[in-house]
Amino acid sequence: MDSFAERTKRRLRDELLDAAYDAIVAGGYDGLRMAEVGRRTGVSRQTVYNEFGDKWGVLQAVAARETERFLVLVNAALAEHADPIDGLRAAVERALLLASDNPLVKAALSAPGSDQASQLLTTRGQQVLELSHQRLDAHVRENWPEVAADDVTTCVDIALRVVLSHIVNPGAAPAVVASQVAKVLGPFLSSSRR
Repeated sequence: MDSFAERTKRRLRDELLDAAYDAIVAGGYDGLRMAEVGRRTGVSRQTVYNEFGDKWGVLQAVAARETERFLVLVNAALAEHADPIDGLRAAVERALLLASDNPLVKAALSAPGSDQASQLLTTRGQQVLELSHQRLDAHVRENWPEVAADDVTTCVDIALRVVLSHIVNPGAAPAVVASQVAKVLGPFLSSSRR
């Protein structure tokens, strides 16, 4: 059982992340101010620095939490299908639809400071990519154990990179992209079943 101090610390972190999320959505990365995050949660600016290190650390923490929430919904799309190819198609489409409506993604790509924030999805996106890969890989292995583990890892990696690319630079409609990914990876998944 968590101690009172641990629960309090976790609650404070969640409140700080909520305040930072709101600040980023309202004003982009440029609008994220440590003092404002502290003020909104009733703590000092130094407390925010102590928790996250710096402004980039706040952005990474917000992105990690949002990625976790995002993946719950994407994994639900995977789980709705007994067939891995259908699950892949549904997950890719859901991911792209969710991203297109996500206020944080919109702020990261188009709000003031987006040149900085968008790096979480591009040149400095390793954290988001690794977290997504880890969660999706585990979920696919659990739901479709008949697909060879190495093939799961490869397919998840390719699908993730395509999805991230389409989030950053949208192309065809989500359903079209999902069908394309399933068409390309589908035969690979079918032939990889043990």
